[in-house]
Amino acid sequence: MRVVHISDLHFWHITLNPRQLLGKRLLGMSNLFLNRAWNFRMESMPALVDRIQGISPDHLLITGDLTSTALEEEFRAARRALIPLNPSAPFLSVVPGNHDRYTRESARSRLFEKYFGEFAPAPVYPWLKRLGEDVGILALDPTHPNPISARGTMTTEQIHKATELLHAAKPRPERLIVACHYPIALPAGIVEGRGHGLRGARELQAFLARESPALYCHGHIHASWAFSPQSLPRTLCLDPGAALKIRNHSGIRATMLEIILAGKGVEIRRHALRERVWNEDLMLKNKDFFDRGAPLNAN
Repeated sequence: MRVVHISDLHFWHITLNPRQLLGKRLLGMSNLFLNRAWNFRMESMPALVDRIQGISPDHLLITGDLTSTALEEEFRAARRALIPLNPSAPFLSVVPGNHDRYTRESARSRLFEKYFGEFAPAPVYPWLKRLGEDVGILALDPTHPNPISARGTMTTEQIHKATELLHAAKPRPERLIVACHYPIALPAGIVEGRGHGLRGARELQAFLARESPALYCHGHIHASWAFSPQSLPRTLCLDPGAALKIRNHSGIRATMLEIILAGKGVEIRRHALRERVWNEDLMLKNKDFFDRGAPLNAN
């Protein structure tokens, strides 16, 4: 099975409507003018879609922040950009990011659900979607409007419901993918910005320790990696990086991850667009990752 993982598209729309600039969105719009609009280039989206079509994955997973300030125009643009992929519930899974719940109004009106709810098997989180008899995506949602920071909150209640979902599944997915916008661990050398963390991270880590082996697919931090934390050796943390962010130092214009599931094994490949050429790099390969009895050494 082949899964493409993208995140943090950050489609943006500049508005000067005073009614839409109340509260936190005024700060977000200022950031758009000064930073994000220059670093996130939506014109790279067709090239990303073409690459996904060329890979022809069995499934596409998007782990949040499709928008920048949760304006309806941004949701509409993100949804429209995916049309060439002929998205359907069996093919596409989407979880929200903190920017998709940017304001109380956008959360209250459930704009994310209006444009992407059709791809979820249930209207509330957590939910479990089967991609095959032994592969499943468990979706978590710690996002909520926060007037002063980008923090999320993973509640004890959601962890309990996720545990019940997995234990009630017949059969339980042997190859589990957990999808959540926020990371639960960072590689060495990566420092999380102040106010960007996840409350309840320890409970989520304990849940993963109990339920792994699992792939933990997230976004939020605009860098690519594939690693297993020392405290969670049976959890593979995957971040594809911000899909449409320009990296001036490297010339990269778009990024995504390709996850290849073969038997008990997993292979992670990073695809990066430099100028008009896609480059593909093997990030990790482990032929025994989903074998609970095997040592977890990448090979």
